[in-house]
Amino acid sequence: MKKIILCTAALLFCIIASGQVTNEGKPRSWDTDFLSIEKQSLVAIEMPDFDLIKIQKEDVINDQDRSKVYRFGYEFDVNYDINNSGKWSQLSNGDWIWRIRFKSKKARTMNFVFEKFRLPEGASLYLYNIDKSDLLGAYTSTFNRDDEMLGTWLVEGEDIVLEYFVPKSAKGKEKLQISKIVHGYRSVTDFDVQQKALNDSGDCNQDVDCSVGTDFDDIKDNLKRAVGLMVVGSSGFCTGTLINNTNNDGAPYFLTANHCYEDELGNTSNTSVWAFRFNWVSPNPSCATLTPSTNGTFDQTTSGSTVLANNTESDVLLVNIDSSLPDSWDLYWAGWDRTGTAPSFAIGIHHPSGDIMKVCREDQSPTERIISFNGNATTEMWNVADWDLGVTERGSSGSALFDPNGRIIGQLAGGAAACTSVPGTTDNNQFDVYGRFDVSWDFGTTDATRLSNWLDPANTGATTLNSLSEEITLSVNENELARNTILYPNPSDGIFNVSNNSGGRLTYNLFSLTGQQVGQGEVIDDNTVLDMSSNVSGVYFISITDTSTNASITKKVVIK
Repeated sequence: MKKIILCTAALLFCIIASGQVTNEGKPRSWDTDFLSIEKQSLVAIEMPDFDLIKIQKEDVINDQDRSKVYRFGYEFDVNYDINNSGKWSQLSNGDWIWRIRFKSKKARTMNFVFEKFRLPEGASLYLYNIDKSDLLGAYTSTFNRDDEMLGTWLVEGEDIVLEYFVPKSAKGKEKLQISKIVHGYRSVTDFDVQQKALNDSGDCNQDVDCSVGTDFDDIKDNLKRAVGLMVVGSSGFCTGTLINNTNNDGAPYFLTANHCYEDELGNTSNTSVWAFRFNWVSPNPSCATLTPSTNGTFDQTTSGSTVLANNTESDVLLVNIDSSLPDSWDLYWAGWDRTGTAPSFAIGIHHPSGDIMKVCREDQSPTERIISFNGNATTEMWNVADWDLGVTERGSSGSALFDPNGRIIGQLAGGAAACTSVPGTTDNNQFDVYGRFDVSWDFGTTDATRLSNWLDPANTGATTLNSLSEEITLSVNENELARNTILYPNPSDGIFNVSNNSGGRLTYNLFSLTGQQVGQGEVIDDNTVLDMSSNVSGVYFISITDTSTNASITKKVVIK
C-alpha cells in the first residue's frame, strides 16, 4: 500500500496514483457517436414480485437483535452472462459494448454479485440508472480476483443498466456472469435526490461532524477517515474501521464484527463480494435534530476482501481489502490499545441503519462484561451503560470503540441502545456491548483466530499503537504538540477555534493546496479564534509550531 507523504517544508502532498478507483469516467454509450449508430432500445429484464410484507415483518423482529446483520435488500438468484443475455453493439472503430438492463419494481437501489468476473486489460464495466442520475464505475481488470467474484456497490432506482466496454482486440477474453441481483427495499428515504440510506437512522443520532467535545473533536476529524460502511453478503450493512499495524505500512486491514460474517448457525458470507464505502459524511450535520442530514459529495467505493482472523470469543473479524485504496481518498489508519485498561470515556463512529456517518459518546468508563452471544456463553465484552450523546443501531455493528487517544479498544457486537421514538431526538438510556480488543489480540493458537500476528507482524510486543500518520510523521515533541492543540470546527466557514493546552507560545502559517502561503499569526492564549474567512473555500494546510521546542505539526483544514 502506497503512503501519502506530507512534505512539511513545502506543504505539498506527494501522491502516487492508484489504479483501482471506482466512480471515474463515463460509459461509452453516453457518447453522441454511439447514439447516432444505436437505434434499437434496450429491453429491461423484469424481476419477479416477492412478498415484501413478509420480509418487513421479519425485519421488525430481527431489528431488535443487534447481533444480526441489518438487512436492506431482497436477493434474486439469477444466471445472466454475456453469452445468454443482453445486447452487443459494435462501435465504428471496431470496439464493442455489451449492455444488459434490469428492472425490479419499486426498488430503491439495486446491486449485483458476479459469480464470474474477469476483464481483460482496457475493458471496463459501468452501472447506472435509466435516467443517468446515478453512475457507478468503472470496474476494470484491477478488480480481477483468483476466485473470479465481484460484488458491486448500490445504484439508485428500480431500472438499472450494466454496460461493458471491450477493445476489439480483447473481445472474447472476458468472463461476466451475474449470479445475484439485490432489490434494495429500505436503502433510501428520498430517491429523487439520490441518497443511499440517508436519514434512515433515528433522529437522536449525531452526524460525525457534530461536536463531541473539544477534548476529542480534532481526533474525531481524523478518525472519520478510517471508518467505512460495507455491504456484507449482498444484502446487509455493517460498519468497520481501517486499522494500523506495527509495520506502519498502510496494509489495508479492516476491523469489524464476526457476526457480520458468521450468523448464529455458523453460516458464513463470502467476503469476496463485500463492497466498501469511505468518507460518506454530511456537509451540513444534523446534531440530534429533526432536520434531515444532507448528502455528501464523495462516493468512494471499492470491492472484495479476504478474511484474515476471526473468533466468537470477542466477536471480532479482521479482513484485508483486496483492491487498493487510492491515496487521493485521504484515508486514515486508526491505532489501538490492547492493555485491557478501561478508558475514562469512549467514542463510537459508525453508520447506523446504513445511514451517513454518525458519532456517539459515553462520558463514563466502559466496564467489563461476559455475556452469551451467538452461541458462545462466555463472550468477553466492554459494556457501555448509556450513551451521553448519540446512539448506535443495527448497521453500526462492527464499528470501533475508541479511547480518549483515538485508539481502538473494541468493536460493536450488540446492545439495546436506540432512539426513543420516530421522530424523537432523545435516546432510550440503554446499553451497548463491544468485543474487547485485548481479548481479540491473542485468542486461540493460530493466525486465523487472533489479531496479534497481523497487527504486530514484527513481534515488537507493543501494547499500544498510534494511528499510521502519527507513527510516521511525528516525533515525541510533535506528538505532545498534536495532543495539546485542538482546532475546530473543521470544516468551517473560515472561523476556526484553536485550543492551546501546551502552555507554550505557538505560531502558525497557512498554506494553500499548491503550497502558497496565504496567512500567518500567533496563538498565545489558551483559546484563540483564527479568522480565515477572507480565503476562498477549499482545502488548506496549517503548520503550527511551538516556539519553545521547535516542534511543528501540520493539519488539513477545509473552508466551506
